[in-house]
Amino acid sequence: MGPLESPQERVILGIAHALFMNRLHLLRLTEIVRLHIEPDEEDAQMVLPTDLDNDLKQQAVDYVLTCFPEEWAVVIDQIKSEWLQPA
Repeated sequence: MGPLESPQERVILGIAHALFMNRLHLLRLTEIVRLHIEPDEEDAQMVLPTDLDNDLKQQAVDYVLTCFPEEWAVVIDQIKSEWLQPA
């Protein structure tokens, strides 16, 4: 697949990103409950260990790759770096 040229390709990648975010959120919540992580007293954030969070991000990317045809794997692999940036 070449560079994003059509609105349809942008929509498909938008759907892929939404699947990634949903899956990552579910995985993070599951681990927060499993590890009994409490909110930080200072800012009320529930932070996972960095190694675990990186693993969960990769699992979410892998999930998206299983949901799309193989020909999209190259494009998703190229754009995933944008997904993995902190918000």
